[in-house]
Amino acid sequence: MATRSWATTARTPTVCTSAATCASLRASSRSSPEAAVADGDTATSSRSAQFILDVTAVGYFLPIGMMFVGVSRFTREDLGGDDFLVGLATTIFFVSAIVARPLAGRWMDRIGRRPFIWPALVAMGLTTIVIGVTTAAWQVVVIRLVQGAVGASLYTALAATATDLVPPHRRGAAMARLSVMVYLGFAVGPVFGEWLFDRSHWALFAVAGGLTCVAAAVAFRLPETRPDTSDVNGEATAVPVRAMLRAVMRPGVAQFCVGFGYACLISFLTKYSREIGLGSSGWLFLTFAVCTLCIRAVSGPLGDRVGYAAVALPGLLCVALGLLGLATAWETWVAFPSIALVGVGFGGSFPALTAIAAQRAPDTARGAALGAFLSFNDVGNALAGPLVGLLGEAVGFRWVYGAPAIVATVGAVVCVSLLRRPQASASLA
Repeated sequence: MATRSWATTARTPTVCTSAATCASLRASSRSSPEAAVADGDTATSSRSAQFILDVTAVGYFLPIGMMFVGVSRFTREDLGGDDFLVGLATTIFFVSAIVARPLAGRWMDRIGRRPFIWPALVAMGLTTIVIGVTTAAWQVVVIRLVQGAVGASLYTALAATATDLVPPHRRGAAMARLSVMVYLGFAVGPVFGEWLFDRSHWALFAVAGGLTCVAAAVAFRLPETRPDTSDVNGEATAVPVRAMLRAVMRPGVAQFCVGFGYACLISFLTKYSREIGLGSSGWLFLTFAVCTLCIRAVSGPLGDRVGYAAVALPGLLCVALGLLGLATAWETWVAFPSIALVGVGFGGSFPALTAIAAQRAPDTARGAALGAFLSFNDVGNALAGPLVGLLGEAVGFRWVYGAPAIVATVGAVVCVSLLRRPQASASLA
């Protein structure tokens, strides 16, 4: 079966129908001064697009980090919500994402990435401002449901764009770089959000919404990166849904377990920090984000060299051990090394599992495959808050971290099965 790859010209991707053709194109580009100039222009354009993508990611996820604190505290303190409602308001964001993300992924493979980036940022910014004037918990839940669909499409487009901008052997590094930008926002967002919320509840949502709209203005300059994946007749090649799901099933299940623990962590950290006598949760959020940021800076390139599953497995074990430490913390200080361990694990596992999913999908369906993979994460996020919130009310609050520690252990077992197979790109035909 012939392999497909793309050799980039100054403007339009060129489809290579065989390895010999690709070698010929590479040789001609080396021998032609005009082609060399075009390649240089393309490289410059790619670096510019990468910079815009980086700024967009930081500009979007800084407000998302602020909302981690804002939504949970606003629902509990202003609207009188209990643990179940707080968990629902925080994680309902991911329910609509379960449906929206795979559909958006398939559409962006057809019409491009840009329509799912800057318009989505505008919508997220405006709806964030509206949350600050709601008067009932159900209104927050409805707005977060809408934001879930929009945000899911947005992140899938950002991830697809990140992998479009690099060759296949560097996709782990590309996802790690995107994650670093995400956690630059997360590192500052919760601390800034706590500070703003203590002074003015409305200011938190106004500032978060305004920053998101600024990110939209930056993203408007992002070029279209969707590869030209049409066949010889000029028609887009289709990938069977069932085959695509088979390709992302096991990395998706492992990511479900990571996402379940992550949602539990962010949903209840503000209450947990007060439960153990720490007060503000800002420093715990910061510890988690900084550890995640540091590990993600190296985990992607490491996965490119030693294999993505070999990086994801220790990550899931760290998540499980860290959550267990939070559940059993006997002194306030124990929470810091425990949440640092969760951050290290999350920082290593997510880019590696995402790279596995991207690697197992053809370029014709990378957006759809990433959408399907990230939907597993959304399911874990959506189930975690309400289920674990009810569990905590029934058997004790510490179980909001004990239960996801068990789930993360299951994810580590799934990762072991990924180690036993080569991580070469799978054919979905």
